[in-house]
Amino acid sequence: MGMFWFFFLLMLVLHQDFWNWSSAEILFLGMPVGLSYHAFFSVACSLLGSWAVIWAWPASWEKYAEETDNTDANQEHSPQ
Repeated sequence: MGMFWFFFLLMLVLHQDFWNWSSAEILFLGMPVGLSYHAFFSVACSLLGSWAVIWAWPASWEKYAEETDNTDANQEHSPQ
């Protein structure tokens, strides 16, 4: 979990991209360098978020949700 927080803080710092603020260079598909950077940055953030959901999601919540769903479903469909 420590690596996740390292990458989270790294992404927080890299989000500022001050080195691209004054660049008028055109890169990826005719986009300015800053916009291209943030397009790739958004993909990297989504991968980091996916990693967090896959590896850090508490399994006990899933177990509780499945038990609750099964109990509710059985009560709704039982004859009165």
